[in-house]
Amino acid sequence: QAYNCLIHFYKRKMSLKRGVDVLEESNIKEDELKNKKNCTDLHFDVNENKIDNKASDLEIKSKEASKTYEEEIRGLKLEIETGNKNFKEVEDANKKALIELINVIEENKKQHEAQIEVLKAQHAEEMIKVNWMWKWKMIATKISVQEKNEKKHAIEIEEVKTKMEDVEDDYEYLLGQMKEKIECPVCMVIPSSGPVYVCPNGHFVCKKCKSGSCPTCRVAMGDGKSLLAVLVIENIDHECKYDYCEEVLSFDKLENHEKQCKHRIVSCPKVSCREMFPLSKLMEHLGKNTCTFKAVPKVIDNTSKSGRAEFRISGDLAAKKLTWNMYTFSYEDQIFAIFPTKSDNLYYFTMVMFESAEVCSKYSIEMEVHERQSTSKDSEVSFKFCGSPCSIDEDKKEVKYLGLTLNNRSMEKILKKSKDNSFSVSFSFFQK
Repeated sequence: QAYNCLIHFYKRKMSLKRGVDVLEESNIKEDELKNKKNCTDLHFDVNENKIDNKASDLEIKSKEASKTYEEEIRGLKLEIETGNKNFKEVEDANKKALIELINVIEENKKQHEAQIEVLKAQHAEEMIKVNWMWKWKMIATKISVQEKNEKKHAIEIEEVKTKMEDVEDDYEYLLGQMKEKIECPVCMVIPSSGPVYVCPNGHFVCKKCKSGSCPTCRVAMGDGKSLLAVLVIENIDHECKYDYCEEVLSFDKLENHEKQCKHRIVSCPKVSCREMFPLSKLMEHLGKNTCTFKAVPKVIDNTSKSGRAEFRISGDLAAKKLTWNMYTFSYEDQIFAIFPTKSDNLYYFTMVMFESAEVCSKYSIEMEVHERQSTSKDSEVSFKFCGSPCSIDEDKKEVKYLGLTLNNRSMEKILKKSKDNSFSVSFSFFQK
C-alpha cells in the first residue's frame, strides 16, 4: 500500500512539474512581451491593450493552475500521511504479532526443557533404582557366598580347634612330664638356667642343690650335665621366683622381669636395719617410723622440684660411727630416701631411689650439705653432689660411696655456727 502511494505521489509530482514548466514558459513569454512592449511602445500602441488582456488572462490561469496544483499537493500529502499511518499501524501490528510469536516459542521452549529435565530426573531415579537393585543382588549373592564360606570356615575352625585342643592337651601332658622330670627333688623348683646336673641313672638336680650323691637314687653324682634339660628349660614358661608375683614369662623375658619385679627382695636402706622384704612391702616397713622420721613421704611438686631435710648430731662428734633415720620424698610418683651416715671419720650423704638402676639413670639430682640456719645459696660453707640417685638394688655396703662424702674438717665448718650440731641437706630433681 505504501508503495502504491509513493507511485501516485510521484505521478502527481511530475504533473505539477509540467504545470510549473508551462507557468514558467508563460512567464518567460510575458517577460518577452513586456520587453517587446517596452521596446516597441512607440510603434505598437494599438496592440497594448490586447497584450495587457492576454497577460491578465495568463496570470489568472497561472494562479488558478497554482491553486489547483497546491490542492493536489495537499491531497497527495494527506494521502501520503494516511498511507504512512496505515503502514505504521500495519508495522506495529506485525511487530506485536512477531513478539507474541517469539514469547509463545520461548514459553514452549521452557516447557520443553522442563519436560526434558523431568524426564532426565525420572531416568536418573530409574537408573539409581536399577543400580541399587543390581548392587543388592550382588551384595545378596556375596553375602550368600560369604555365609557359605563362613559356615565352611566355622566347620574347619572347629575341626582345627578340636585338633589344637588335642595337641595342646598332648603338649601340656608332655610338658608336665618334662617339668616333673627336670624339677629339682631337693628345692622342688624347676631350674631357670643351666647347667642341670644328671646322675648316671638319669635323675636331675639343680646347680644349687648338687652334692656328692644323687638325692633320688643315692648313687655318686659325678659331673654329668644334661643338654636336653637345658633345652627344655629354655623353651618353657617360668613363674617369677618372687613371692606375691603371679607373672608367667618365657625364658628370654624372665631374667629382665626379675630385675625389675615390684616384688623383688630388697634391703631397708637404713644402714643399721638388717631387714629384707619384697619391694612392694618396703613402704609398709618404713611406715612404722622405725627407720624414718615420717611415715608418709613428703610430696615434691613439679614447680619447685626441690626439697630439704634437716638432721642433728645428738651424740659425740668424735664418734667413729653415726646413723640417722631417713626422710622419704615422692616426686613424679617415685619414692626417694635421703639419709647421712658416719663411718671411719667420714660422713656419707646418699639419696636412694626405690627403682632399678635403669630407671635411676633417667634422673639427675643436685644434693648440697650446708648450715641449717641458712639456704644453700646463703650458706658460707656448702658442699654439693651432682649425679643420678642410687638404686635400691645396689649392694647395701656400696650405697654410701654413691653420693656425697665429707671428712671431719669439712663437716666441722658446717656445724661451726650451729648450737645443737644441726645441718641441712637440700636437693633438686632434674629429669634427663
